[in-house]
Amino acid sequence: MPNLSKIASLAVIATFTIGAFAMGQPKPESPADAVSLGTLYAPPLETVQTHTIGSGETLNGVLAQAEISRQEMTDLLIGLREHMDPRRLSTGVEVTVRRWAESHDTRAVEVRLNRDTTVRLAKSDFGWDSDVVVTPTVVDTVVAAGSIAAGKTLYEALVFDEESPLRPADRMQLVYGLAEIFEYKLDFTREIQPGDTYRVAYVRDVRPDNSSRAMKILAAEIVNDNRTYDAVYFDNGKDIRGYYDTKGRALRAGFSRYPVPYPRITSRFAAKRYHPILGIYRAHLGNDLGARAGTQVRASANGVITFAGKSGGYGNMIEIRHANGYTTRYAHLRNFAPGIRRGVRVAQKDLIGYVGMTGLATAPHLHYELRHNGRPVDASKADLPDAEPLAKKQMAVFASIAENRVELLNRASTTVLAKQSRDEQRQRTGL
Repeated sequence: MPNLSKIASLAVIATFTIGAFAMGQPKPESPADAVSLGTLYAPPLETVQTHTIGSGETLNGVLAQAEISRQEMTDLLIGLREHMDPRRLSTGVEVTVRRWAESHDTRAVEVRLNRDTTVRLAKSDFGWDSDVVVTPTVVDTVVAAGSIAAGKTLYEALVFDEESPLRPADRMQLVYGLAEIFEYKLDFTREIQPGDTYRVAYVRDVRPDNSSRAMKILAAEIVNDNRTYDAVYFDNGKDIRGYYDTKGRALRAGFSRYPVPYPRITSRFAAKRYHPILGIYRAHLGNDLGARAGTQVRASANGVITFAGKSGGYGNMIEIRHANGYTTRYAHLRNFAPGIRRGVRVAQKDLIGYVGMTGLATAPHLHYELRHNGRPVDASKADLPDAEPLAKKQMAVFASIAENRVELLNRASTTVLAKQSRDEQRQRTGL
């Protein structure tokens, strides 16, 4: 029989051992017992000073204002010349000077040439090291769709779409792109009406701040007054590049309808119109296109410049002779594009001048005239001829691309229907 007294002794020893072990462990602190440290302040390692080069300013002057020494400035300019000519910096370039906070010694200088390119110069033991920093981008494919509400325009429907992933400036660019694609088929200034719908798929290069470096519309569709206008971008990698409908017919014509993007017609073609300056009624043989001063003006079609200079009430004017008896006039220009003069050949969409208010004009606008065999024609209503369609040998490749891109448009419609369903459900539930 086991020795009961021995077992009892071992149990007592074990109990005291466990108790001693427990008492020897540090007592865990409760949250209330934890030490609370005050807010720690770490002084900045550097100071940063940024200046935007204004009209008449130079990089040398900006660096001098930033208290860069003459020797440092010389070394900086040498490093900058490895990437660009410091004398050719344009207005709006940002110059950032970084200094060590403790010693106030110059640490680095950054010259931001544009939103995508910055030249960074960093001080080292052997002078200034320079390199070019390019803003990174990612490629993003986006689809959008919607309808035109009463009292609204396509411009307002897209630009004021708060659910769009694009910034307002990029939304405006999207509208301009659509207007340019369909300019030969549809007049956005007067033909868009309530109930019309749009679908668009585009690819863009997106910066970290969600702005777009570049944007290309892949496919689009406008339904206007129950008539469908579609467009697919096609590039065969050689000599064909442009927009076609799903049957392979080119959307461009021999003439652009308007020489400025998304114009606002302020005075239309009329046999008799009251002239606001002369105070008399007389024929108005063109369309006045409202646009900000400095807006680019581009040739409506291929041709030869027959006049570029001052012409009475027209102010600064350009006249271009085109094929098949057509001529165009562009009046009240602020100035001409470089190289524009009589006898120069221009291609459709070439830059020829800038909107102004020279001659008999009360505000900046472009007076645009289209004539055929010397007879004035209303450019807003003219039946512009189509370009050649795709050749049969290109149609198989195009059909495959068009099918894929129309599918993108179908996704846009699905997205809009889902959104409308969610909106209706919120209205019903009051959430």
